[in-house]
Amino acid sequence: MPTVNVPARCRRLILRGQRTDIEAQVRAALERGKVDLIVSLGFAGAVDHRLEVGDLLLATRVFGGADVYLDLPPLQAPGAVQGSLCSLVSGRPPAPLRGRRRLPPVYAFDDHGFWLARAAQTAGLPCLVLRSILLDATPDGQEPDPLLPELLAGRLSRFLVRQPGRWRELPGLLRSVERCRSQLASALAVLLVLHGQA
Repeated sequence: MPTVNVPARCRRLILRGQRTDIEAQVRAALERGKVDLIVSLGFAGAVDHRLEVGDLLLATRVFGGADVYLDLPPLQAPGAVQGSLCSLVSGRPPAPLRGRRRLPPVYAFDDHGFWLARAAQTAGLPCLVLRSILLDATPDGQEPDPLLPELLAGRLSRFLVRQPGRWRELPGLLRSVERCRSQLASALAVLLVLHGQA
């Protein structure tokens, strides 16, 4: 991955775990010191067929359920498509509300954008959520590839052991990961300049 020099006054936080763990990690980081802006970079799986691997999505709205969402402040991320993002709950899209199966109108799925944005909103901080598309949309455009939650949680090898037919996808997936990391690194370099942190 290309290296981006992040100034010492910027803190890096790598989020892992379930949604309650993520919210707790973010709250603890916010309590440790002065924070002016949260920039969240990560991977997502496309829902919208117009998004391709390596595209950047700047979330303008993040969903935690079919009718549960937060609107994010209008921040800039040059080269990114603006759209909505839905966070998976226990590796699956959020359960539908009001009986009928209904997913929110989203461009992509990730694993923690909503929970991070909610913690930022509670703290009164602007939050920029930027995701690089790692997996293409599934044929029906609704359910994410079962590989997505395992990949985002760092359980790729466990998934491939359970699904040995998918080992042949690994070289292409690793190329996609490298492309996405490169896109995110370039975007971070620009964001640091835009927000006066470089």
